[in-house]
Order: sequence, then structure tokens, then C-alpha cells
Amino acid sequence: DKEGEGDGDTQSSEETTTDNGTSSGNAKSFRAPEPELVSEKTFTGTAPERLIFIGDIHGCAEEFGKLLETVNFKQGSDQVILVGDLVAKGPDSLGVVNKARSIKAWGVRGNHDDRVVRWGQFLQGPAKGMSESDLKALEDAGELPYSDFELSGGHYDIASTMPLCDFSYLAQFSALITLPDAYSEWVVAHGGMEPTKAIADQDPEVVMTVRNIGPDGPSSEKDAGDAWFEVWADAIGPLGNSGSSTISGKSSDTEKETAKETDPEEGEENEGEDTKEKRSNIKRQSSTNSPSAPLTEIQFKKVIYGHDAGRALQIHDITKGLDSRCVYGGELTAFILPGEELKSVPCQNYDGKDASADRRRRRAFLERRALSLRPRRKRRMVLPRIAPPPVRAHKVNPPPRHYKRQEM
Repeated sequence: DKEGEGDGDTQSSEETTTDNGTSSGNAKSFRAPEPELVSEKTFTGTAPERLIFIGDIHGCAEEFGKLLETVNFKQGSDQVILVGDLVAKGPDSLGVVNKARSIKAWGVRGNHDDRVVRWGQFLQGPAKGMSESDLKALEDAGELPYSDFELSGGHYDIASTMPLCDFSYLAQFSALITLPDAYSEWVVAHGGMEPTKAIADQDPEVVMTVRNIGPDGPSSEKDAGDAWFEVWADAIGPLGNSGSSTISGKSSDTEKETAKETDPEEGEENEGEDTKEKRSNIKRQSSTNSPSAPLTEIQFKKVIYGHDAGRALQIHDITKGLDSRCVYGGELTAFILPGEELKSVPCQNYDGKDASADRRRRRAFLERRALSLRPRRKRRMVLPRIAPPPVRAHKVNPPPRHYKRQEM
């Protein structure tokens, strides 16, 4: 839960005040704006030759660059689409965001991106002008606005040092992306989607964090119910490949079907009663899943997502999970349309390394660069005063010894 312990409606009678005059109550009650739910993308001019979807990068800027070289990315001809979590855990989050902005990549907001954006909006809002010691005092007092805010977690360092142009680029990422024209059957999310809701009714928090669908609904926990993409595929069933149906979350006496798909790799054929009941409530309706279909209808879509590093790469007919554990020494993966081609590059294992040292070096570099770019005040050149050379008295040389003075 990213929310803090309190709603901000009631404040403690013992509020602390920071050096810049901001009270802990104002900091505690801060709430960042929710991300835009869905961005309906369009192609301006000629449609790109390829769409290149890239999994969770997590600050691995070097591997990001290598993957773009591996897929032979051509700016202007290809469109890169990122499935979220550009930042955190890896060594160069700022480099990843800057590179993504420079190639005009589209992207959805991941849960780690969201934490950095919330940190940045907090630092630009009620925490503007606060020193790190002020923030530490708020953290120690439990007065930071979100329970997942930690000064030592890396997200604060990224938010506090990211250039404003890159921060604005990251902050405008929506939770979902729908694609135009020939790609309208696809939707992009970071975590996943809830099968019983229309796109317009999805919860951004669920879209960014969901892994499983349990008896109580969507969950970010890995052992609660079934993987969301299995429930999604069961809901679509045999109609999934046609792209010509929608689903309704309402049950009826005349429409009761249970969709079941067995994963041959896992060999799981037995389902709990709760899961069966949950899946039986997802019904099919005959409809056309066209680009003009309103987002308020529950549509069958093929979903490209990331987030679930525990399950690693998951490529199925209806869903494509691209988190291939890059930051943990796995691979960084690209999924290319048309053709559904996969490309990947190996990654270093940054898990367990002292990332704080990388953050300190990065911040020191940014501070030095900021000082070097700061305009300097013109100064009048003052030449040092130089003392004149000493005046030597004229000295008359004595006459030579052989000289004889003439007598007058």
C-alpha cells in the first residue's frame, strides 16, 4: 500500500516545523495526482515500420543501449514502447529516462516509476526547499506522505537529481496505452488488467501492481490465487485469437460458461472452488473489438506487460510478459510487431551490489555539472601593480692606469 498511515484529515497536536517553515502536517497530507488511466496513441504522418516493446529496464542504461543496437532501431522508422519501470535498482536510472526521451519512446508508468514521480511532486510541492536533514526528521517521525517513501531506497535520489525535462517526460506516462490502426487489438500495461472491468473502469493502482487474481480480486502478491494472465486467457477462451469479442463482468442464468486453460509446462489441472467460481463469473458476449469500440465496453485485448520478474519471460497467445529479470542478471527483452519477434541481450546482476555508491557518484557528478553550467559573474580585470625598477646612480669609470694626464 503506497498510502500513508493517515488521510491528512486529522493532524497530530505535536506537529514539527522544518527549517523552511513547512509543517509536518502539510507534508503528511500531501497526495500526488493519479496517473492518467489510458493514453490512446495515434500515428502522426506515416505509420512506423515496427513497434518495439521493451521490458523492465530498471536503470540498466548500458543494456538498454545494446538492445536498441541489437534490434537495429532506426529513429523515425521505428516506435519504441516501454512497459514501465524504467528506473530504480540499476546503476543509471537517469541515463535510461534521458535516452528514452531522446528517442521519443512511448511508455506506461510502472510502480517504481510511480514512486519516483510521487517523490518528485512532493519535492516540488510541500517539501520544496527542505534539506535532506529536514526530510530525515520527517521520516523518523513517520510524517512522510506515503508509507513507501524512504530516503535510502534510491527513489528519492533519482527524483531529487533528475532534470526537469526528463521528470516531466516520465510523469506524463499513463497507466495504459491503446494502439491505433493495425495494432488496435493490443493494449500495453505494466502489471496487468482486471478481466471483469472495461478499460475505462480499470484502477491505475491495479494496472501498475497486479500479479494474481484471487478470491478477493486483484493482488500484487504472487501466491494469491492464479496469475492474472491465466484468468485473462480463460475469459477469452477459444475466441481470443479472433479479436472479435468482448466480455462482460455481469453474470446471467442463460450465460454460464467456465473457461479453463491448462499450462502444459506447469501441468496444473486442478482448480480450487473459489477460482472456479471467480472464473465462471466472467462471461462472453458477441461483439466487434474494433478500433472504434468504446473503452467503456469490456473488450478482449492482447496485453503486453512487464512487472512480474518472479515468473520471468511469459510469452502466450493472448499475453506477452516481457520482464526477463534484467536487473537480476537475466536479459532485457524486446517484442517486435509485426511478426511477434523476440530479441534480447544479457544483463549484469546488480542485485545485492552497493547501489548507494553508484547513487553517490551520480549525484556528485550532477552537482559538479550543475556548478560548471552555472553562469559566472563577469569581473573587471585588475592588473597587479608592478614596482618600477630601481634608479641606479651614474658611475664614472676611473681612467686607465697607463693614461697620463696632459699638462696644460
